[in-house]
Parts: sequence; C-alpha cells; structure tokens
Amino acid sequence: MRPTCQQHMQGSLLRPVPIPQPFRPLSRSVRRSRRVHRCPPSAVAVQDIVNTIQSSPVFSGAVATTVVGALAAALWGLSQASTMAEGSQPGLEVQSVQSSQPTSRKDAVLVFGASGRLGKQVVAELVGAGRHVVATSHKADKLEQAFAGETAEGPGHLYFENCVDITDSAALMSKELWQGISQVVTTVGPAFGRQPDGGMGYIDNMTSERVDAEGISNIAKAAEHFLPAQRFQPEVEQVLSMRSAADLEVWEKLDDTIMGGKSGSYLQTAEDLHGFQGDYKDKQPYDFEGSVWRGETITDGGGFCGARTKMLDLNLQRFDGISLRVKGDGQTYKFNLKTADQMNVPESTYQAQYDTIDGEWVTVYMPWHEFVPVTRAQYDSKAKPLDPAQVKQIGLVLSRFHYNSLPNQRFKPGNFELQIADGIAGFKHERPCILMVSSAAVERNAIIGDDLEARKKDIPIVQLNPGGTLNHKYTGETAVRGSGLPYSVLRSTGITDKTEGGPFLLEAYQGDTISGNISRHELARLVVTALSTPEATGKTIEVRRSEAADAKGKSDSAAQLQRLFYSSTQDRSRAQIGLAPMPKPVPPPPPPTEERTKEILADDRVQAVQSRERKERSNSNGNGASSNGVQGKQSRDSEARGAQTAVTN
Repeated sequence: MRPTCQQHMQGSLLRPVPIPQPFRPLSRSVRRSRRVHRCPPSAVAVQDIVNTIQSSPVFSGAVATTVVGALAAALWGLSQASTMAEGSQPGLEVQSVQSSQPTSRKDAVLVFGASGRLGKQVVAELVGAGRHVVATSHKADKLEQAFAGETAEGPGHLYFENCVDITDSAALMSKELWQGISQVVTTVGPAFGRQPDGGMGYIDNMTSERVDAEGISNIAKAAEHFLPAQRFQPEVEQVLSMRSAADLEVWEKLDDTIMGGKSGSYLQTAEDLHGFQGDYKDKQPYDFEGSVWRGETITDGGGFCGARTKMLDLNLQRFDGISLRVKGDGQTYKFNLKTADQMNVPESTYQAQYDTIDGEWVTVYMPWHEFVPVTRAQYDSKAKPLDPAQVKQIGLVLSRFHYNSLPNQRFKPGNFELQIADGIAGFKHERPCILMVSSAAVERNAIIGDDLEARKKDIPIVQLNPGGTLNHKYTGETAVRGSGLPYSVLRSTGITDKTEGGPFLLEAYQGDTISGNISRHELARLVVTALSTPEATGKTIEVRRSEAADAKGKSDSAAQLQRLFYSSTQDRSRAQIGLAPMPKPVPPPPPPTEERTKEILADDRVQAVQSRERKERSNSNGNGASSNGVQGKQSRDSEARGAQTAVTN
C-alpha cells in the first residue's frame, strides 16, 4: 500500500527519497539525461501540512489507477488521467534531505495539476525551454509514479512537491512551496473515475466546485501573497544618453543628400539650442534635458532625413524593446536598429514606426517584433527576425515613405522638429504571473444564466453543464483576473488525441463564440509561449486548431504562436473591439432531467465525439498497451461514464 501524505512527508525527513528518472515528452524521441530534483519540505512546513491533513478527510493512498472521466476531459479539454504505473524503476536517489537540491530554485514555474496528461505536457515544454519547474500533486508519490521511466529534454530542472491540496487554503500558504517561484500555471480539474466500490464518481471528493472554484481561488490568493508586487508599467532603463554635447559625439547625420537630395538636419542638445534664432525664432527656451533633432525635408530628389550612431557596443537582449519620450509635430517617424551582420551591408536595417502628437509629450514603446527588416526601404522577407543581442547601431529617420514605396500618410514636407527627453531607453514589460487553463463555453454559460430557452439553443456542453463545471471554472477565472497579478487565461476547446492530417495551425478568438479541437501538446506549447510573451498579459483567449482546409499539415512557429497574443486585446479593453465586459459569475442552473439528458446525448455532435473517442481507444489498444497500462480499463469504463460525457464542439 502506498503511503498517505502524512506518512510520505514524515518518512522523507528520515530517509533518502528515491526519485524517478527524468521524463521524456511523448512527442520526442531523442534521449538526453537531465536531473529531476525532489524538494522535501522543511520540518516546520511538514508539521503545518500534517496538522492540516489530520483535520481534513483522509487521502486515499491505495488507488491503483486514476481515470479522468470524459465529463471533465471534454468539458474543458483537460484529461487529468495520471495513472500509477506499476513496477516503475527508481532512478537517482537523494542522498540526504540537505543535498536534495543540487541547484537552487530560481525564476521557477509552479505547476498545479502537473501529474495530469496536460500538466505533464506543460512540464515537458517548460523543461525543454530551460525553465525550473516545480510540479505539484495532492497525493503522496503521485508525481514520482506519473514521471517514472521518462526522460526530459532541455536545460531546465524539475522539482516535486507532493501533498499540496489546493482545496485547503492553509496548505498553500507555505513559504517553502513558493521558494524561487516567479510564475504559476494551473491545469487542474475535477478528478472523476472508478470508485473503490466499482462505481463511478469524483475521486477524493475532488468536485468541480472544490477544484475549479475554491481551489483556483486559493491559488490566486496565495500567489498574490507570495509573488513579488507588480508595477503594471514597463520597467525602463536608459541605454544611450543624449543629454550632453559629449553624448552626441557618437551621432552623425544621414540625409538624402547622399543620393543627390536637398533635405538636411542636425542634432543638438536642448541646452545648446536655448535662444536659437532663424526659422525657429518663435520657439521658447527648452525646459527639458535631452536633445532636439531638427531639419527640413524636401521631396525633390529625395524626401528623407536621418541621424545614426557610430558602431556601439550594445546588448539589448535583456529588454523587450525600445522606449522614447518625445515631443513631435504630428508626423510619423522611424527608428532604425542595425545588427552586427548588417554593418557592412548598405541600406540594410530593422525599422519600427511611431506616431507623434503635435506639441505634446508622448512615451513610445516599440517591442522587438515591430522592427521590420528592410533593404533599400523595401521589406526583406528572407531576413531573420531581429536579434536584440546583435544590435550595433541606432538611427532616427523621417521619410516620405512608409515601406515598399507606399507613402507615409502623416509626412509633411518642410521644417520638422523632434524633441527627445534624456535619450534612448530599453523597456521590459511584465509577463503573466499566473496562467489558468480554462474552458471554452464558460463565458457564454455565465451570460445565459437561468435562461432555459437560451440554454437549449446552445452547444451540448452548455445544455448539460454537469456538476455546474462551467460555472465553477468561470468562478476560478474571475479569481485569477481579480488577483491583482498580471495574468493570462487560455480557454481550451475540446481536447483530442487525433493527429491524422496534422500538424495543424492554431487560431485564437475572444468573446467565447467558437468550438473546435486542440491537442494537449498544442495547448502546452501555447502555455509556455504565453509565459514568456508580455502581450499575453491581462488577456483571455479561446484557442483551437484552424478549420481551414489549407491549415492542415502545417505547424506554427514560435513567432506565429506569439502572434496569437499580439492580435488579441486585454480584458479591460474589450469594448474597443466591440466586446462586452466579462459577465459576473452566476450560480449553476438546475441540472437537466434524465429525459432531457438523453435527448442531449443523442445529439449528432455528441455521438460523433463518442464515436471518435471509441475509435481512438481501439487504435491505441491495437497498437499495444500504453506505458501506463490503463487503455483497456479506460475502454471498460467508457459505458459507465457515457451518460456524463459532454462535448465542446
């Protein structure tokens, strides 16, 4: 019999703790040795959790197989099946509690639901990306069993924290659990499967209300308590001062006179231009520290002015982009970055554009993805994306042209002036501190509320809403959005294991109006992308495989996945794209009658999904037993849980 949480924790303080071999993502075949570390809690933390467990219902430690019902899996695409593999071989051993952390946890991601099928994929992607990952489970030894015999790829490190019950708020308030944590991912869901008496039901009473509503709310509160306070404003650091004449010695002008044009410009400090007469005689003395770029653009024979630095020793990799504080004249200006491999290539650079407001100071943020590779003012489709670590030169440009010979519609020939406060700065935006994987249909369910007629017209999952799962999951979302932390919510459509015709391009929507399918691996890639993408912050999106005919057989690049977040809007700004604010959470509606449930399950869409699932299970059995050895048992359980199956498409 496996130990209970209390036995497991007490034992870990007295003896070496065997940990499994590193794990291997199912989609990868190259074996690379990585370390997996188990982190026993401190004596104080152990006693706190032991006391909590003693006052709570006893955890079952003898469950041989955890089968997540199709109810939870199809509701929000997160099958939490994590089976206790029998006969697993122990791997590395922790020689002592003190030496159980070969490397200290830093900038780590805390993953709740890590032993589930989606959670394991998320952990795999994070380790592959080089992150430190702290995987949690509410049962003793469940993580060791879930990851036994699998091998990780990547430079990251994996740590285990067993016996973390998210439904117990006190259990989450452990300082040791949050040591070195900078981000949190929740892939949790209700645990539904075979009971000891042979029936079907919620395992350990882990209902949707306890897990999705109470548990995620507890996680959000604990994260707000332990994670560093967020500024919600970009962190700006100057990289090139433009305050003094000495600062400007690295600059040189580059006007259209180099190609026979007549335009001209100059760059001087604001202090040096006090009392300047001539074309600018009506100007008042400048009251800021920085520089002024002035000149005249003449379209005859050219139509641009520019200024650029000499070759500089810059490394902008730690930033998310370039920031300027400018007062302009209402025109659209360009900002150039030239990399090391472009230094000997004339007219080859990366450009971003920014607008000014006539006579007003504005702060401009230009993220790296806005810098377009150009050669002779034409977009270079063969160039690589900008590598900020390779930037060696900075430039200012005002041109009559946009890109590819299209006109700059805000260009005005004649005199121009751009005031630049302080100089050139790099900025860094916050990333999501807490990311929740949720479900499509939760928002529309909240909007419908107790309108039974509207509910009858919606998709089967909204009609069934077994256990009020859609309501409870939306309550969890609301807690995440209200946590006071930068967040991201990914709403999964129906989870599928189908790979025929793949890979597939993904697409994102907002407003909860779509249905469809997505695989766990695809969803895990999006989770990892969101954690490293500032533009994912403060957003809720629904994701699915593209249903376009030409989307099959294609795979999203990292840049394409990021673009799903670039093109979406923050929840606080939904009205700007014609979406209503997020609705309030509402109580679950009364469950449908038995007769009505049968009608819903007879829906062609439900039948199609059940048929597909049976076929997938049959194919899996035909190809041999899976590593967890439960495919046959899942098949036998299918009819028992069939009445509780719901679909999101």
